[in-house]
Amino acid sequence: MQTALPEAALETLAAVFRTMPHYPLLTESSAAALYGDYEAWALHLLTGTPPPGLPPAPTPQRQWGQAQLFFREHRVAEQVRVRHREREYSALAQDLLGALRDASAASGQLEGALEAGLQRVQALLASSDVDRLRAEFACMAGQLRETLASQRVRLDRQISDLRARLQAAEQAKAESESRARELGSTVTELRQALDEARQQMQIDPLTQVYNRGAFDAALRRYVELGQASGQTLALVLLDLDHFKAINDRYGHPAGDAALTAFADLLSRSFLRADDFVARCGGEEFAVLLLVNDAAQVVRLVEALFERLRGLRLPMLEDGVLTCSGGYALLGPDDDGGALAHRADRALYQAKRDGRDRLQAAQ
Repeated sequence: MQTALPEAALETLAAVFRTMPHYPLLTESSAAALYGDYEAWALHLLTGTPPPGLPPAPTPQRQWGQAQLFFREHRVAEQVRVRHREREYSALAQDLLGALRDASAASGQLEGALEAGLQRVQALLASSDVDRLRAEFACMAGQLRETLASQRVRLDRQISDLRARLQAAEQAKAESESRARELGSTVTELRQALDEARQQMQIDPLTQVYNRGAFDAALRRYVELGQASGQTLALVLLDLDHFKAINDRYGHPAGDAALTAFADLLSRSFLRADDFVARCGGEEFAVLLLVNDAAQVVRLVEALFERLRGLRLPMLEDGVLTCSGGYALLGPDDDGGALAHRADRALYQAKRDGRDRLQAAQ
């Protein structure tokens, strides 16, 4: 019996160590780590294996004092955590009371029903009487359920009313959006019509090239572009020869046909993206060109003259049209007016020199 009793005591003590991690009191350690520590001490007590955290002893010897210290430290730590949790739960209960009082004051209906219970709970918190606290909170929960149920009925009616108002507002919004879309479509159509009208205002109705107003605006832009980019800007003015005689001899329809044919030939002769062709008035036309030098202007205009001489118009007896031209290159101190003035003087010089020719500005 003397040898069996120590073995039984060891087994009992080891069983206590193995039971502890299964029922921890608010431990902050992980379950695996806690179980490992207690299991290691249980094996040490049963078999003499080295305890956790201690180096192996030269001779196997059970560390009773260390086991007692380990057990005491864990129990003290759990007691500290339990008291800490009690303080936390008390603070939470105080916060709950504050929130309930705020809700009671805000709703008006809760105040009379809950204030007495809130005062009782406030007194019980100091006594830490868990059972009475539980009963008071259960009673308050029932009162809250009843009060909230009546409020829910009222809120349901309010929600139903708000839903009806929302549906009416959504229907009004949909109708408003439909009207806005219709208005937007109308505005778009009007804007397109305005753009088309603006474009038509820049187009000569007879020849379908740009008119004088469009030319004046383009001349300003081209002068700014030439000065900013360093490219050479040329203005060519062209005037059909003996046009008044055509009108007098063959009539204005024949004159209009000659203008239309000449404008079409101009549009087909100056096809680059930067080329600009306009009718400035009567039988006078203008071309704005960005070129490398004056020789390029001469080549382009002479090619136009050759094509014009080869053009045959049935409404004219001889069928031959010619024109005179004058051109000027933008100088460093030129503006649009100065450039146009020099090109115009060159055109009249070409007419004085016998027509059907191109004259460079001085």
